[in-house]
Amino acid sequence: MHPLVVENVLKTFRQGDRTITALDGVSLEVVRGRLLAVMGASGSGKSTLLHVMAALTRADSGRVVVDGHDLTALPDGRLTLFRRRHIGLVFQAFNLIPTLSAAENVSLPLLLDGHSPREVSARADGLLDRLGLSHRR
Repeated sequence: MHPLVVENVLKTFRQGDRTITALDGVSLEVVRGRLLAVMGASGSGKSTLLHVMAALTRADSGRVVVDGHDLTALPDGRLTLFRRRHIGLVFQAFNLIPTLSAAENVSLPLLLDGHSPREVSARADGLLDRLGLSHRR
Protein backbone atom coordinates (compact mmCIF):
# COMPACT_ATOMS: atom_id res chain seq x y z
CA MET A 1 0.00 0.00 0.00
CA HIS A 2 1.28 3.46 -0.88
CA PRO A 3 1.26 6.07 1.91
CA LEU A 4 -0.36 8.61 -0.42
CA VAL A 5 -2.50 8.07 -3.51
CA VAL A 6 -4.14 10.86 -5.50
CA GLU A 7 -6.62 9.70 -8.14
CA ASN A 8 -8.05 11.89 -10.89
CA VAL A 9 -8.35 15.00 -8.72
CA LEU A 10 -10.19 18.03 -10.06
CA LYS A 11 -10.16 21.37 -8.24
CA THR A 12 -11.66 24.58 -9.57
CA PHE A 13 -12.06 28.07 -8.15
CA ARG A 14 -14.46 30.86 -9.05
CA GLN A 15 -12.94 34.21 -9.98
CA GLY A 16 -15.78 36.59 -10.69
CA ASP A 17 -17.76 35.02 -13.52
CA ARG A 18 -14.86 32.75 -14.55
CA THR A 19 -14.04 29.24 -13.40
CA ILE A 20 -10.32 28.60 -12.96
CA THR A 21 -9.22 24.96 -13.14
CA ALA A 22 -6.28 24.57 -10.75
CA LEU A 23 -6.06 20.75 -10.92
CA ASP A 24 -7.44 18.74 -13.80
CA GLY A 25 -7.29 14.96 -13.45
CA VAL A 26 -4.15 14.84 -11.30
CA SER A 27 -3.09 11.34 -10.26
CA LEU A 28 0.02 10.18 -8.42
CA GLU A 29 1.26 7.55 -6.00
CA VAL A 30 3.94 8.24 -3.41
CA VAL A 31 6.18 5.26 -2.71
CA ARG A 32 7.11 4.74 0.96
CA GLY A 33 10.68 5.84 1.64
CA ARG A 34 10.97 7.92 -1.53
CA LEU A 35 11.00 11.70 -1.91
CA LEU A 36 8.57 13.55 -4.13
CA ALA A 37 9.25 16.98 -5.61
CA VAL A 38 6.32 19.06 -6.85
CA MET A 39 7.64 21.59 -9.34
CA GLY A 40 6.08 23.96 -11.81
CA ALA A 41 5.60 27.55 -12.85
CA SER A 42 3.85 30.07 -10.64
CA GLY A 43 0.10 29.48 -10.79
CA SER A 44 0.41 25.91 -12.08
CA GLY A 45 -1.41 24.36 -9.10
CA LYS A 46 1.46 23.21 -6.85
CA SER A 47 0.10 24.81 -3.68
CA THR A 48 -3.43 23.70 -4.51
CA LEU A 49 -2.21 20.12 -4.94
CA LEU A 50 -0.39 20.23 -1.59
CA HIS A 51 -3.48 21.65 0.11
CA VAL A 52 -5.67 18.92 -1.39
CA MET A 53 -3.19 16.17 -0.43
CA ALA A 54 -3.06 17.50 3.15
CA ALA A 55 -6.86 17.77 3.30
CA LEU A 56 -6.76 21.52 3.89
CA THR A 57 -8.85 21.98 0.74
CA ARG A 58 -11.38 19.49 -0.62
CA ALA A 59 -11.17 18.44 -4.26
CA ASP A 60 -14.23 18.92 -6.45
CA SER A 61 -13.86 15.29 -7.54
CA GLY A 62 -11.37 12.46 -7.40
CA ARG A 63 -9.85 10.75 -4.38
CA VAL A 64 -7.04 11.36 -1.91
CA VAL A 65 -6.03 8.29 0.10
CA VAL A 66 -3.51 8.55 2.97
CA ASP A 67 -2.35 5.28 4.55
CA GLY A 68 -5.50 3.56 3.32
CA HIS A 69 -7.89 6.28 4.55
CA ASP A 70 -9.97 7.91 1.81
CA LEU A 71 -9.86 11.54 2.95
CA THR A 72 -12.42 12.58 0.35
CA ALA A 73 -15.02 10.36 2.05
CA LEU A 74 -14.47 11.61 5.61
CA PRO A 75 -16.93 14.09 7.15
CA ASP A 76 -15.40 17.37 8.34
CA GLY A 77 -15.07 16.40 12.02
CA ARG A 78 -13.28 13.12 11.30
CA LEU A 79 -11.15 14.81 8.66
CA THR A 80 -10.02 17.40 11.22
CA LEU A 81 -9.03 14.63 13.66
CA PHE A 82 -7.21 12.70 10.93
CA ARG A 83 -5.30 15.81 9.88
CA ARG A 84 -4.35 16.58 13.49
CA ARG A 85 -3.13 13.04 14.15
CA HIS A 86 -1.51 12.04 10.86
CA ILE A 87 -0.57 15.02 8.70
CA GLY A 88 2.14 17.57 9.36
CA LEU A 89 3.06 20.52 7.18
CA VAL A 90 5.61 23.28 7.32
CA PHE A 91 4.35 26.21 5.30
CA GLN A 92 6.61 28.67 3.54
CA ALA A 93 5.65 31.30 6.13
CA PHE A 94 5.97 28.64 8.91
CA ASN A 95 2.63 29.55 10.60
CA LEU A 96 4.10 28.85 14.02
CA ILE A 97 2.87 30.59 17.13
CA PRO A 98 5.70 33.07 17.73
CA THR A 99 5.24 33.26 21.51
CA LEU A 100 5.73 29.48 21.86
CA SER A 101 8.99 27.55 21.73
CA ALA A 102 9.59 24.92 19.04
CA ALA A 103 8.71 22.18 21.53
CA GLU A 104 5.48 23.96 22.49
CA ASN A 105 4.49 24.41 18.83
CA VAL A 106 5.12 20.70 18.19
CA SER A 107 3.26 19.75 21.39
CA LEU A 108 0.11 21.74 20.74
CA PRO A 109 -1.71 19.23 18.45
CA LEU A 110 -0.93 16.41 20.88
CA LEU A 111 -2.30 18.39 23.83
CA LEU A 112 -5.44 19.25 21.85
CA ASP A 113 -5.83 15.54 21.13
CA GLY A 114 -5.89 14.75 24.86
CA HIS A 115 -2.47 13.15 25.33
CA SER A 116 -0.87 13.34 28.78
CA PRO A 117 1.72 16.09 29.35
CA ARG A 118 4.37 13.42 30.00
CA GLU A 119 3.66 11.65 26.69
CA VAL A 120 3.48 14.97 24.85
CA SER A 121 6.87 16.04 26.18
CA ALA A 122 8.49 12.73 25.22
CA ARG A 123 7.00 12.74 21.72
CA ALA A 124 7.88 16.40 21.11
CA ASP A 125 11.47 15.79 22.22
CA GLY A 126 11.67 12.74 19.95
CA LEU A 127 10.32 14.65 16.95
CA LEU A 128 12.69 17.57 17.47
CA ASP A 129 15.63 15.14 17.80
CA ARG A 130 14.55 13.27 14.66
CA LEU A 131 14.39 16.52 12.69
CA GLY A 132 17.74 17.75 14.01
CA LEU A 133 16.06 20.60 15.88
CA SER A 134 16.70 19.58 19.49
CA HIS A 135 18.72 22.77 19.97
CA ARG A 136 15.49 24.74 19.31
CA ARG A 137 13.56 23.35 22.29
